[in-house]
Amino acid sequence: MDRSRPKSRARLIKRMALFGTLTLVLVGGGVTLAGIDFSSRRIDRDTLSIDTVQHGTMEIKVSANGQLLPKNIEQIGAQVTGRVARTHVKPGDIVKAGQLLVELANPEIIASADEAYSAWEGAVTDLEASEAELQTNLLNQEIAVVQAQFDLERAELQLEAETKLIGQQIISEIDYKRTQLDVSQLTRTLAIEESRLQKIRDNIKVQLAAGQSRVTELARALDRARNQAANLRIVAGIDGIVQAVNVDVGQQLQPGSPIGHIAQQDQLYAELKVPAREATEVQAGQHVVVDTRSGTVAGIVTRIDPGVTEGTVIVDVDLQGELPAGARPQLQIEGIVYISRLPDALYVGKPAYVKTDASVSVYKLDAEGRYATRATIRAGKVSLNYLQALQGLEAGDRIITSEIGEWQGEERILLN
Repeated sequence: MDRSRPKSRARLIKRMALFGTLTLVLVGGGVTLAGIDFSSRRIDRDTLSIDTVQHGTMEIKVSANGQLLPKNIEQIGAQVTGRVARTHVKPGDIVKAGQLLVELANPEIIASADEAYSAWEGAVTDLEASEAELQTNLLNQEIAVVQAQFDLERAELQLEAETKLIGQQIISEIDYKRTQLDVSQLTRTLAIEESRLQKIRDNIKVQLAAGQSRVTELARALDRARNQAANLRIVAGIDGIVQAVNVDVGQQLQPGSPIGHIAQQDQLYAELKVPAREATEVQAGQHVVVDTRSGTVAGIVTRIDPGVTEGTVIVDVDLQGELPAGARPQLQIEGIVYISRLPDALYVGKPAYVKTDASVSVYKLDAEGRYATRATIRAGKVSLNYLQALQGLEAGDRIITSEIGEWQGEERILLN
């Protein structure tokens, strides 16, 4: 005969405990699910850049890339027609003023210089011979004048003596008149010889001037020919570093053909390409810090290009002080131009999408930092890393400054 067995009390307690536990789990899970925000988009906090609004002095700075350029550049070009016979330097070589860079060959120029020298030398010889001949003629005429003067004086003495004797009838009247005639004739002869002497002197001046003019003309032609011959040797005009040599041996060059250029490495300036929308407040005299990657050097803005090229404005910076090691022409650099300082300003890290003097939408974090809600602020001045907050933010507020392209349509986001 079967008998029913009573249920174990321990088993009953165990089942009740299990049921209670399941009930608690279900209730807790329900509460947890009820607290989870499924409507807000979740963003990983570690992928965001967040900055806090500060109050104080804000520096307005502009950043720009650029390069170092030499202040003094010598462009080397051919002055005469010639064939490149030899090159003596390569890019990067350090040269001194007067150092030979390139040699050209042109036999016609050399022959022309020799011919010009021969012509000049012949003209000088002719001038010397002509001067000797003219001086001889001058000397002969001076002798003739002296002789005429002596003859006249002799006749005058004779006339003076005969004048005393004619009253005493010691000499005949005809002899006296003949002596008078001799004096008169010799006087005219002396005048003619003196006039001839003066004309010879004037003629000597004219002929020597003409000869000297011819010599001078040929001397200038010789200088030109020699300069052309000298221009076959291309030399450096300044101390510096050879930046480029654009010719090859055997190449035929015409006057004006570029050969290369030399730059002075120790006299450089910075050329910055400032974005046009940030260059509006850049002015001459503003302070600049130039980073060459191997060091920094201070500078002063000296020139702002009036035009815009490919969206940038060229700004020249005069470098102050010693250049960092490795500074050389065409070295890529980064410059920071210090525009001004704004005292007593609210400022915060600059979002990537901000513009100067415009209303901007940002995501502002709540006090707990869990949610970020879209807010419209009024931006004032924009600097390299900061923007001035005119409206919509207070000191201590936190905003997201990183890109928001993927979730820019959300009104509120949840930060994980």
